[in-house]
Parts: sequence; C-alpha cells; structure tokens
Amino acid sequence: MIFLSFPILGVFYFGYPFWTIWLTAGFTLSYLTIIHSRVSSWTNLIWLYMLAYVFYMTIAVNGGMMWFFFYFTSPLAFKFKDNLVSFRMLSYVFTMLALIIFAIVYGVDITSQIMTVLVPVINLTMLFYWKKEAEKSEQERVLWEKNQQINLLSAENERNRIGRDLHDTLGHTFAMMTIKTELALRQLEKGDLTAVRKNLEELHATSRSSMQEVRDIVTDLTYRSLSEELTSLDELLTTAGIEVHLTNELEGKLLSPVVQSTLVMLVRELANNVIKHSQAGQVRLRLFEDQAITVVMEDDGIGFGELTGRELHSIRDRLGLLTGTVTVESRKNPTRVVLTIEGDKR
Repeated sequence: MIFLSFPILGVFYFGYPFWTIWLTAGFTLSYLTIIHSRVSSWTNLIWLYMLAYVFYMTIAVNGGMMWFFFYFTSPLAFKFKDNLVSFRMLSYVFTMLALIIFAIVYGVDITSQIMTVLVPVINLTMLFYWKKEAEKSEQERVLWEKNQQINLLSAENERNRIGRDLHDTLGHTFAMMTIKTELALRQLEKGDLTAVRKNLEELHATSRSSMQEVRDIVTDLTYRSLSEELTSLDELLTTAGIEVHLTNELEGKLLSPVVQSTLVMLVRELANNVIKHSQAGQVRLRLFEDQAITVVMEDDGIGFGELTGRELHSIRDRLGLLTGTVTVESRKNPTRVVLTIEGDKR
C-alpha cells in the first residue's frame, strides 16, 4: 500500500494534476474492495476502473505508473484464481498489450519503449509463478483433507473392530457368567453346595480369562511400526511352533501412516489365522512393492475348503479403507493368500 502514496506525492512535488488525487483515492478504495470483499456483480466494474486508472495515469501523467499493474497480480493468483480465458485475466492482459502498443507507436525514446515492454513481462512472469504456487498450495490442502478423511475412516473402522471384538468376547462371556450366577443361586437355595462350588470355580476361571482377553484387546490398540510388528509376529509364530521365512522388501520405503497402520493390522490378521486355523509347520511371508504394495502369505497347513468368496472377510473390511484386494491364489499345498494395496501409498 506504500506505493499508493507516490501519485499523491506527485500532485504536490512532481506536477501531477490536482484532480488525479481523486482518481488515486478511487483506485485505493477499489483495491481494498477487491482484496477484502466477496466477489459480486460490482467486482468486474471495479476491476475495469482500476485498469483504466493505471492505463490513463501511465499515458497521460507519468510512464512510471505502469508499475501499478503489480497490484493486479496478487488478486489474480490468490483471490480469484482465474484461468487464462477469464474476463479479469483477459482484460488485464489486453490492457497491458494496449499500453505496449501505445508506447511503441508514440514513445519518445527507446528506453521508455523497452521499459514499457519489460514491466509487463516481469509482471506476467510473477503472476504465473504465483499461480503455480497457489495451485500447489491448493493441491496440498486437498491432499491434507483427503488424508484427514482417511484417518477418520481408519479410526471409525478401528472403533468398529474394537466393538466387534468386545461383542464377540465379553458379550458372550458376561451372558454365560449371568447364567452361571443364576444357576448357582438356585443351587444355593437347594443346599447343593458342591454344585455351587463348581459353578463359582467356573465363574472364577471365566473372569480371569476375560481379563486376559481385555488385556489382549488393549495391547492390539498400541501402535507399532511395520518392522516392529513383523518382529513381534516372527516371535509369536516361532513360539507357536511354526517355522517362519520372512522377506520384507518394504524396509526403508516411505509409507504413509494410514498405509503402514493398515499393513500392520492386515499382517497381524493373517498371522492369527495361520496360528488358529492352519495347523501349519512352516510359513513364508513376503512384503514388496511393484505396481502396488503386495503381501504374500504362504503356509503348508490344511488350507481352505471350497472357496465361497466370503473367506477372510475381516481382511476385506480393513482393505476397504484403501484401494486394495485380497486373493486366495492357492487353497492348499501350499495355501497362498495375496494382498495388494494400490492408490495413494504415500
């Protein structure tokens, strides 16, 4: 805004016509309106006044006023975000072009003609640079919003998983404990202390088991990196008597937090399935990236029965957060499951 003082000082020190001070005041108010007000039906009229002011002051008062074209650069790049064929962009370019033609035709010396060409070139260069920066910032903002949405979906999915885990474990457990408590009360009324003692012992064992299940659920909530999870799963499978052959080609690769946490959950789910259902003696796990991030789990266990398409439904649910697939490539001898994650991996 400091440069707006130049045409005002020009009235008092450089012989500018006094009435131009009102034109300058109008330009100042117009600029502030453009910057701080919402776009309306008046915006284009105000824009045209500003262009007319700079054009007139340049050809009729002082050629140095063409530097005022810089006042249009910021609104075009950051406020309006106009494309190259918008009204404001075209009127801006045509006004500068008209000024260049006027200077070439009526210019009194080569220096003023060169400056008249050079100033618009500098101005347009700054404009297109700022537009690129504005577009880059907008893309980063959109990407940030998408990542926030993915994180929210991931959190929602994790809440649903916790809800399912609690329902499948504690819900059943509390129902059974309620039944056994009622049964023990009836047996107590009948004086059957032996049966009461048996039910209480079973209740005690069930409560201890439930406490361990709750600890397991809480442990599952603790965040681990992919490398940490693979180390933990290696130890878990080995403890279960399963020989592990692990190849992690994703080591050192930059993965987004969403992808990494999803991979951790997926690999954990695959390992749990092997331990619980496969009766396997050996497992081969490979993680790599080609066209997509890929996880291959292979074991020598009993395999799947007839495939119905509903296998590994919990893994399919987790993959719903990202663009991914799960495929049973081989039912048995060996059993091979392949996961892929595509889309925004970074």
